Amino acid sequence: MELQLRSCKTIFHLQQLHAHIIRKGLEQDLFILSRFICICNSLCNTAYAASVFARVSTPSSYLWNCLIKGLCENSSLAETQSGFVGLRRSGGAPDCYTYSSLIKACANEGRIEEGMMAHGGVIKCGANENVYVGTCLIDMYGKCGEVGLARKVFDEMVVRNVVSWTALLFGYAGVGDMAEAKNIFDKMPGRNSTTWNAMIKGFVKSGELNKARRLFDEMPVKNAVSYTILIDGYARDGDMAYARCLFDQAVDVDIVAWSALISGYVKNGQPYEAVKMFEKMCSQNVKADEFIMVSLMSACSKIGIPKLAEWVDAYVCQSSIDHRNYYISAALVDMNAKCGNMDRATVLFEEMPRRNLVSYCSMMQGFSIHGCGAQAVGLFRRMLDDGLTPDGVAFTVILTACCDAGLVDEGCHFFNLMTNQYSIAPSPDHYACMVNLYGRAGQL
Repeated sequence: MELQLRSCKTIFHLQQLHAHIIRKGLEQDLFILSRFICICNSLCNTAYAASVFARVSTPSSYLWNCLIKGLCENSSLAETQSGFVGLRRSGGAPDCYTYSSLIKACANEGRIEEGMMAHGGVIKCGANENVYVGTCLIDMYGKCGEVGLARKVFDEMVVRNVVSWTALLFGYAGVGDMAEAKNIFDKMPGRNSTTWNAMIKGFVKSGELNKARRLFDEMPVKNAVSYTILIDGYARDGDMAYARCLFDQAVDVDIVAWSALISGYVKNGQPYEAVKMFEKMCSQNVKADEFIMVSLMSACSKIGIPKLAEWVDAYVCQSSIDHRNYYISAALVDMNAKCGNMDRATVLFEEMPRRNLVSYCSMMQGFSIHGCGAQAVGLFRRMLDDGLTPDGVAFTVILTACCDAGLVDEGCHFFNLMTNQYSIAPSPDHYACMVNLYGRAGQL
């Protein structure tokens, strides 16, 4: 049985293992079932874990904690609370591990009131002296923006470890108090890579790149996360040369670092460099994720080369990335529309599980760019029929389409619709579209 437990890596293996447990008559073996539920948790299958758990006649506290931990990690706070209540109703007593999972679930959803109630339970059962529970409370209060309460828990702790110090540091950095975060950092009796990275990320987030760089240079052992944080910081600041320099210095970059650099090139108006980096990534057999593909498609939209768009489209469809994912499908529509592949864009648009203002605007802009103003007007009217409320950007897109196609009456209608029905004050772009529209029609 030990071999089967160790080798269980997929849902199919999980089902086979469960069948084996039933055949062996081990459905009430608490040790085997605790291992099984932990495997369910690692495969993010809480429903399976709950169904197996429900058949246990007398679950132990440890088995309850395995179930609640899985609900905390893979489900919602409501489900975690349901497991907690189930434990209490069965006559079991929550312990440090139970409360740690409950507090983490509160932290994950930023639910301060429920977190404070859990804190009350911790004090009642005497678990507040446990360093792990205390650290979870610090983390929860910090993530909820209540750094004062996090500090109070920290100050009352009898025993602290590097994780406790780091959780408090995270709290101060999260609310932008980098002076106090640095004070905590300087006082820490010991630091790990997570601590260093938290400080660097805090400085990057607050726009203090020079301080982030100095701390990065002082860091005794840098890892992929350290480089990625700084690469992303310099990319957001527009310094792609230095972001690339850091990327090239990194010994071991992960997929997040590639994503930060590629998206940085796109956002800073260097789409060709983004495509080059993607090609380099592929040559090193690094598998792209959906975030990189969205950035790449944005780069292709800016370049506007149909053949490149076709290649990227084919790459997405042949990969394991779910092209029906909303963000992927929206990016595919935008890329194909702006690159002139309107037939493909139309097919993708119609296949979208839901269409919003952005996807409609992508299609209308594509029609406009490629001289199909009448189709853009028709699509705008369909958008209104679908119950979507246009914003200033949507009106800029349709007015531009009318201008390019010389549709004066339609342009005037949409301008009046914008001001009278939707109460949108015309921007300089809207006025420029109307002046251009009248000018092209010789009606100045």
